[in-house]
Amino acid sequence: MKIKSLALAAVIATAMSAPTMAADWFIGGGVGAQQNTYKGSYTSAIENPIEPGQGSMAAKETENNEFYELRVGAYLNDSNRVYGTYSYNSDDASRQQSFMISYDYLVALGDSNKLNWFIGATAGVNHFSADADELSSKDRFVWGGQTGFMYKINDKFSTELGYRYLKQDYEVSAANDNVGSGSISLQDSQQLYLSVDYRF
Repeated sequence: MKIKSLALAAVIATAMSAPTMAADWFIGGGVGAQQNTYKGSYTSAIENPIEPGQGSMAAKETENNEFYELRVGAYLNDSNRVYGTYSYNSDDASRQQSFMISYDYLVALGDSNKLNWFIGATAGVNHFSADADELSSKDRFVWGGQTGFMYKINDKFSTELGYRYLKQDYEVSAANDNVGSGSISLQDSQQLYLSVDYRF
């Protein structure tokens, strides 16, 4: 919990400084591939008469689908930027809508300053809507980081290719005396994306 609090506090503090320091505001959107990792377990209330003790099982599964994002933010200077992002992802098990605040540090690659490597941190809220009727929708804390390359096409437009890792915090469990008990959790999400931004 301490790591989550520190990550959220750092990202929010940086984002709140944007209005007083901002040099260039931007708005943009992107599309990419998202991989969600789920873990589940099940324990039967009825013991297997043929193989005693075999009433429990666990599984790990990944789902791969596209995701979409919209974002708005500001370049504080040539090396720092902050932005807020809304993203949407749907797979066979769930639908996710995320609202995140991010900070990136940029390193120019070359004298022209057109190509930059960036690395940063992200924190926010993920709304998880499970497709199974017995699992309710939840709002959960999400945090992680991103890295990639940003290319400045001209004074107004830039594009970037990035990778983002998000640690998820969704888990639900259920029990029935006649059937058994089980749980499922969304462990993490990984995103590979391409985006275009417009500066104004």
